[in-house]
Amino acid sequence: MSFIEYLDEAAAKELPSSEDEEDIKDEDTCSPLQLAKEFRAQYTKDEAVLSLQQDYVLGLCADTGFTRIVAGLSNTEVKIYDLSEGGLLTTVEKDHVPLLQNTQNTNTICGVRFMEDNANTLLVSTTNGLVRLFDLRTTGEQARFECESGTSPPVPNTFSCFDRNANSRILCCGTKLFLDNAFLVFYDIRERKQLGVYNESHADDVTSVRFHSKYPDLLCTGSTDGLINVFDIKESDEDEALRSTMNTESSVHRLNWHQNSNDQDIITCITHTNDFKSFQCLECDTILSFERSDIVAGIRRKSPANFNLINAHSMKDNSLFLLAGTNINRGEILRSVTASVKDSLKPFTNFVGNKQIVRESLYDANRDLLVTGGESGIISIWTNDASNTNSSNQLKSKSAAAKKRKNMPY
Repeated sequence: MSFIEYLDEAAAKELPSSEDEEDIKDEDTCSPLQLAKEFRAQYTKDEAVLSLQQDYVLGLCADTGFTRIVAGLSNTEVKIYDLSEGGLLTTVEKDHVPLLQNTQNTNTICGVRFMEDNANTLLVSTTNGLVRLFDLRTTGEQARFECESGTSPPVPNTFSCFDRNANSRILCCGTKLFLDNAFLVFYDIRERKQLGVYNESHADDVTSVRFHSKYPDLLCTGSTDGLINVFDIKESDEDEALRSTMNTESSVHRLNWHQNSNDQDIITCITHTNDFKSFQCLECDTILSFERSDIVAGIRRKSPANFNLINAHSMKDNSLFLLAGTNINRGEILRSVTASVKDSLKPFTNFVGNKQIVRESLYDANRDLLVTGGESGIISIWTNDASNTNSSNQLKSKSAAAKKRKNMPY
């Protein structure tokens, strides 16, 4: 086989994007009656269209009480909603977070995050190497964090992901590979200054940084080099800070912290190939490992080709469920499975009436309430209650002649 023939064969095997869903043949592996028997149903309690300009939801966050939801869009716009106890959305009308000038569409949101226990203080990160701090009770920017010039080694002025720690004192931003270095850049939020960098533990783009929700100094990071690193950031020296390393043998897309029934810290990983893995934090032992085909079978679909593994969430009893969807009919299929060592993957929820390809999600275990956002710029609130689904935030109809997306930020 020639090199050109090899490339042609590889291209033929390449997974399709969400633009290609009309060409994919997929269907359920069981009857509607069996689906209803295996999956519980959830319905949209409320929905809100954030943009009519084909902007994607690239970031979602909620305050600790789940009373306020913030969505960051691909055009750097930020939308803020209050969420009622019953699951209804109310727009916060004031323009608290001004858009960045983005005339060439080169910058996008790469994360939104509330400060600890505060629904009024918000961090917004964009790919142009900037994190802005806002107080939603006032207008205007309170502070900004960006890479200092003249450092050695030089740090790129682009960010790919970020997080703040459990006491909202430290900010960590991940970068893409730059001059053979991938950086973790640290800032003191209160002092408004850069603290330092780690640049030796990842060999490719940093794709996910997540602080532990209880321990302020515990940080896990993931990269397209396939590694998950756990750091104790009390140590200023990177080698001493590195506590453990796990090799996914893939490319890390999303990391999350969880606790199991024994209160042990677990790190879950979704890869760019839509596989799922979980690890015991410091022992580096693999607990769960499911390939995309396993999860596709779990949600009772036939084709892995257009499948998206979206997120992993902890329920009230600390058990896990995996949220997954497909690109068919603009994301019509949205389902979840529970994941455990004992029971493997079991059907859990069928989200009836989904209207978009979902890319981001939040979960409130106390109310069993799911929030989703995605490629059609819609926030959806999902509950078990099929009644009272129409609120003041009615979905606006979109033109059927809207231009098809050519470039997507995923």
